[in-house]
Amino acid sequence: MSNKATNKKNIEIFKKDINRLSYEESISELETILNNVQDENISLDEIQINYIKGHLLLKHCEELLHCCEQEINEINPEFLELD
Repeated sequence: MSNKATNKKNIEIFKKDINRLSYEESISELETILNNVQDENISLDEIQINYIKGHLLLKHCEELLHCCEQEINEINPEFLELD
């Protein structure tokens, strides 16, 4: 299998896994990736996989934040008043 096909397959697997993660879990995964790529013994293939996964995690976090922002904007302030 070519490297391009492998990357495509990895992306699909990563997307499925990432879509199940909460914001906090995604941030934790990003921190793990950051630690991984700072290891001077990391291979080029591992750097590429970590880059792809990190990019997908970042997009997932941005989408979660956007959805949360939309929900906050839709809250009617009258519902928040204390009686």
